[in-house]
Amino acid sequence: MLKLDRTDLRILKVMQSDGSLTVTQIAEHVGLSQSPCSRRIQALVDAGVITGKSVELNRQLLGFDLLVEARIKMQSHDPKLLAAFKTEVQAIPEIQNAMLTLGEFDYRLQVVVRDIGHYQNLLQERLTSLPGVKEMQSSVVLETIKATSALPL
Repeated sequence: MLKLDRTDLRILKVMQSDGSLTVTQIAEHVGLSQSPCSRRIQALVDAGVITGKSVELNRQLLGFDLLVEARIKMQSHDPKLLAAFKTEVQAIPEIQNAMLTLGEFDYRLQVVVRDIGHYQNLLQERLTSLPGVKEMQSSVVLETIKATSALPL
């Protein structure tokens, strides 16, 4: 684990809470001047701690009303098959998250679609034909109680 001091952690907390802040605003929040704060942020980027900045969009306001969790069991764990599966999954824009898991299913996918018809089409045309898929179960998300990518620093 990378050694970070209290100031680095304060910078990261501020940046997690609002990614649109300027370096000057971040510096004000953590009690640094702009130049040292900028150097620290760049060091965190260089160390791979900060991997990017993004904008969070309201999926429903953009017409993506349905969130589905798809669980996939693979036919085998052959490395070539898994590599092909991963490549195909990365090419499907509706899949927001794909995770290899322990337990009954091998993969868990978070899929965003406009409606149930969109999901049915995606399921029939793309998901069930992914390389190596043996079994698949889907659950429609009725309510998201918590969704965050913020780490508990």
